[in-house]
Order: sequence, then structure tokens, then C-alpha cells
Amino acid sequence: MNHLLSTILTVLLAIFVFAVSSTSAQAATVVIYHHVSENTPASTSLSPEDFIKHLTLFEELELEVVPLSKLVNAIQDKQDVPSNWVAITFDDGFTSVYDNAMPELQKRKYPFTVFVNPDKVGPSKLYMDWQQLREITKAGGEIANHTLAHENLVQTGLTLNEIKANLAAAEKAITENTGQAHNMVAYPFGEYNDIVKTALKELGMVGFAQHSGAIDKYSDLQALTRFPAAGIYANPNTLKNKVLSLPFSVKSYSPTDTTPINNPPKFVVELAKKDFYQSQLACFVSGFSDPVKPTWIDDLTFEITATDVIGLGRVKYNCTAPSISHAGKYYWMSKLWINLDGTD
Repeated sequence: MNHLLSTILTVLLAIFVFAVSSTSAQAATVVIYHHVSENTPASTSLSPEDFIKHLTLFEELELEVVPLSKLVNAIQDKQDVPSNWVAITFDDGFTSVYDNAMPELQKRKYPFTVFVNPDKVGPSKLYMDWQQLREITKAGGEIANHTLAHENLVQTGLTLNEIKANLAAAEKAITENTGQAHNMVAYPFGEYNDIVKTALKELGMVGFAQHSGAIDKYSDLQALTRFPAAGIYANPNTLKNKVLSLPFSVKSYSPTDTTPINNPPKFVVELAKKDFYQSQLACFVSGFSDPVKPTWIDDLTFEITATDVIGLGRVKYNCTAPSISHAGKYYWMSKLWINLDGTD
């Protein structure tokens, strides 16, 4: 009897271990900065001191800072992404990155990516020039595409072909001046829609936005998420949960576009599996103080609808849930809406 009981317990333990290990913790995070300075707009800046605190946090959490291109290549190849990977990015190519961020990154031999607008590279002292950007590459940095002149790809009325021409020209300028060609685009203002995504797909490019969440091999390559880490998001204590976050196992979601069909818009998510309790799924809508209660359609499908019409501009639905299998980690996802007409 004792032998039989021992065998049963062994089998049950093996099943439990398999169930836990099969719940993926394979996910990486990307952080986004703009200015690293105390003399630039507060909403997109963090001080050099806080930036050092962020780098120290990455060290304390034993995160591996990897080149963004390495992360992208792994996702494109459908490889599992180590859960301790983090990538550091900067949008716009401001000189404060060269003056204040690069030296600290060099000390730690941390790779990083700077998304630039070729038409804004020099001669303004606000932006790095090509020589400084070439020095960035020697310091372990990657130079990537942020459109020619920081055009809003959603709101400027560009056609599909005009978007493709803009991005191709920017990529060509970057390659000619730095020797790099990563085919990675950071959307100005974080804005994109299905037309923009189609343009990137046809060019063989990947796209990074500014809504939050972890990414893995199942992530949308034209809507990759990044965690803002400056301004009101600069606190290292809140950044910790973000860089340790996990992606929901999303099987499908709708709508894929960022333009609301109705106001308030409905967002439906179908999961492949879930590693959290339904009661602990918390969702919030930017501009609303109270959380929005998700409606569960079945055990793996839920929907979110704001309790009132959303405002003009960029609005996000953010959802988090504590993991059952990975203590101290949260699943995190965000849905971007771009409401341009304000109608309900």
C-alpha cells in the first residue's frame, strides 16, 4: 500500500510540475525614454539620477539587457524569449541621450536603441547629429527608424504608399549615415492603425508603439508594446512590476484596429489559457478613475467596455492580473484606441 501511495504521489507531483512549467514565463519587456535631463519637458523626461536608479534596478533584478534587434529576431523566429530580458529604447534622438544616458550605459556595457527622424538630425542642438549617432553605434547602440520628420502616421492623412515611401526613405538615410539597417520602426506618439501595420508588413518592418505590456513570440510584430519609463512613470518602485511582467496568452482579440467603431468601444479578448483567477483580473481606462469590471463570456474569453464615452485622442484599456504559477509577477496587456471625431 505504501508503495502504491508513493507511486500515486509521484505521478501527481509530476503532473503538477508539468502544469506549472507549461505555463509560459517566456516574455521580455521593452522600456521607452525620450529625454534624460532635468531641463526638458517633465512629461517625457527623467533626471540622470533617476535613470541611474533604473539601471541599478535592472542589475538588482538580474535582468539581461539585450539589443532590441536580438529580441525582435527571437520573436520573428518564434523562439521562446527568456523572462529576464529587457531592452532599452530612446525615441527622437535627443542630445541628452548622448550627454547623460550613453556614458552610464557604456559603463555597464548595456546595449540600447535610439529611434531617430533623419530630417531632424542636426543642426539643432536639441537633436544629435550624424557624427554623434555614429558614436552611439560604437558605444553599443542601434539606430532605428522613427519616420522622416516625426510624422503622425495616423492623423496626417498619409496614404498606404505615402507611409511606405516615408519609412523607406528614413531607413535609407539611416543606413547611409550609420551603416545600420534594422527595419524597426517606433511610431511617433505611439499611434498606428491597420493601414500603418499593413505598410510595415509590406516593407518587412516591425513596429513599436507606446502602450504597455510584455512581449513574447506570439506578439503582434507591427504593434509591439513598450513601457514608458519617464515623466509620471519614472518611479523605480512601479517600474519593477512592469519589467517583471508577463504577457497574457492571447489567442485572438478584436477589433485589431485602433479606431473605435462605437463609443464607448468594446474590446474582446480570447485567451489560449489562463494562469490567474478571473476575480483578480483588473482593467482600467485612461481618463477614468474607477476600474472597469470585465465581463467573462466563457472561461477563456472576456470583454471590456468603458462605462462612458471615451475622450478625444489616445485612450488605453489596461488590464493586469497576478500570476498563479509565477509568484510576484503580473500579466499585463494594453489596448490602444485613437478617437479622432468624438462622436458616440
